[in-house]
Amino acid sequence: SAGIPARIAGTPAWQNDPQKGNHNWVEVYRDGKWDFLEPGDDNLDKDPCDRWFCNPSSNWGLTRVYAARLDRKRSVTFYPLPWERDSTDVPGEDRTQYYIDHCSCNENKIDTKEN
Repeated sequence: SAGIPARIAGTPAWQNDPQKGNHNWVEVYRDGKWDFLEPGDDNLDKDPCDRWFCNPSSNWGLTRVYAARLDRKRSVTFYPLPWERDSTDVPGEDRTQYYIDHCSCNENKIDTKEN
């Protein structure tokens, strides 16, 4: 609310398993790109490898990540709602590759194949 563009990002199912739960966080737009924050005392200069979902203990496995979009016309992907998996109400984009790149400290590689 300080004039910084922000959007919701998250995974509908850790390791592509709804029984393992979902999680959401915030991405903010700065310097021409979207970056992610964690709740609490996080800042954009923090090493991604120090964030809890980038470290190896997070076990990314098959986890896919999405971000919500405002522009429905340019979006062919939808932000998956864990409580309504077939919903196409929220336009989105697949951000999995971004998190693979930024969480490269992770010993467990993410499978980027769609399931």
